[in-house]
Amino acid sequence: MKSACFAALLAITICGSAAVADTHPLLTSKFTVQGGTFLPRVDFKAGVDASAIIENPDFDLEGQLGVSNKDTLISGNFDWRFTPKWSAHLQYFEVGRSGTAVLQEDVEFGDVIFEQGSSISAGTNTNVLRTFIGREFSKKENSSYGIGAGIHRLSVNLSLSGDIIVNGVQEVNQTRAVGTTAPLPNIGAWYAWSPSPKWLLGARIDWLAASIGDYTGGLLNTAVGVDYQLSKHFGIGAKYQLIRLSLDIDKPEWTGNVELEYQGGYIYLSANWG
Repeated sequence: MKSACFAALLAITICGSAAVADTHPLLTSKFTVQGGTFLPRVDFKAGVDASAIIENPDFDLEGQLGVSNKDTLISGNFDWRFTPKWSAHLQYFEVGRSGTAVLQEDVEFGDVIFEQGSSISAGTNTNVLRTFIGREFSKKENSSYGIGAGIHRLSVNLSLSGDIIVNGVQEVNQTRAVGTTAPLPNIGAWYAWSPSPKWLLGARIDWLAASIGDYTGGLLNTAVGVDYQLSKHFGIGAKYQLIRLSLDIDKPEWTGNVELEYQGGYIYLSANWG
């Protein structure tokens, strides 16, 4: 009898250990950190109106102002599974870009005009912080899916320098700048599946359009990718990511709009523990 009980206990222990060993670590770890290089194609359009009732045409940083539409930036992610079913997620990246061009047409920026034919310098700094709380509903050890909600904090600063016209009078080598920080709420969902303890395939999507205070905007943030576990606590991965943000702004320092799109590959290292 004692031998039978011992054998049963040993079998349960071995099966439990095998189940844990057959599960990809990113599906069960309490903490996960990712850091790597995001290689997006960038599209940035903005409008800076003269007033709340006088709208200026949008301008295109890449098409009109000589800013490259390709960039390389550092991006990071942090995931915390604080209960077996609930988790918190952070994603951050920042990019600063600049360019110089000879204008092929006038660019209206607030109450001034940057003249056609003049040389102009453009600069922009953008950072995005994604926070997300998710609830998992998966019942299988080798998969995870769930839904949640969060906020994207978008910070944008934009400046143009060159010859301008103010009330019909030309002024040489002037700079005009605007900036804002806005919260964009979102809902989201994800799915991950592990065909083996080393490989993990996953996809996620965030989306919403909403108005908050002086801002009206929408976002789409989606990614699909693969992770490979090198050891118990370290891995590598690659994703294709699309981030699209649009924002209408009604503030004294900036009345207008901005549209951003980043899409490209993200290559990273990961560490997990707990």
